[in-house]
Amino acid sequence: MKRFAAKLGFVHRTLWQRDQTYRWAALLGPPPLIGCAVAALALAGWQLLPHDAAAPGSDAPWARWTRPVPHDDQPYTEASAAGLPRTDAAGRFVGFQPGWTGEIAPMTVDATKDVNVSPGVLASFTVEGPTIPLAGILDAGPSSGLFVGRAETFFVVQTPGLYAFSARLVWQGAQSADCMVRLVAPHHAMIRNVDLNIDSQAVLSYPPTEFTLEKGLFRLRAATGCWHGQHPVGPGTLTLMVRRPGQAAFSPATADELIRPAQLGAAGAR
Repeated sequence: MKRFAAKLGFVHRTLWQRDQTYRWAALLGPPPLIGCAVAALALAGWQLLPHDAAAPGSDAPWARWTRPVPHDDQPYTEASAAGLPRTDAAGRFVGFQPGWTGEIAPMTVDATKDVNVSPGVLASFTVEGPTIPLAGILDAGPSSGLFVGRAETFFVVQTPGLYAFSARLVWQGAQSADCMVRLVAPHHAMIRNVDLNIDSQAVLSYPPTEFTLEKGLFRLRAATGCWHGQHPVGPGTLTLMVRRPGQAAFSPATADELIRPAQLGAAGAR
């Protein structure tokens, strides 16, 4: 036993003097080395994973920041908020007007580029058509501070079936900007994006979400705003894109598909 221990001691001294790897292994021990190996393998695997593409004109790895929105188990099923309202002699829905009812809400941007929208309301506005203009949000908002426009509408479902919704943001400003886009249904979030350093005249489209809808009014909420530094900027537009039953391609929502209660629009117009 003593001779065996002596041989082990000789081997240890020889390797210690001649082999740097052996010295590191002896100092660190097996558990840290195993941990380092696992970390190295995890890092190598991460490098192979696909990452979101950066917005045009930006080298920032988070230029297309997206809060995870689950899109599994589609199409979703959502109940109508109400049945179709009655129409007048001209075919218009009684008690409703085309467009969106909106409000201005303050927001902050944290160190991770996440946008936090306050539940408070600074002002109100209305949109007559299906497209939300950033200029209207700027006109309704305060003279200082960051803010976004939140808007609500009812999508008119005349034909039950499979629908898909998305959004298209067109940034028309002369300088680059950061923009936020959100689109939600009563029980499902469809889009929660922040796009950074968007080039002028850029057009951004977002992944669609499918719903099986019955005849009636389908409630939708959207929020958007663009800023440069600490200043809200424009112009630009956010358009609701729809794929209807039997259609293969998306197209903008039409003026008669998006309606808002007339009394709310009258009270909130600016």
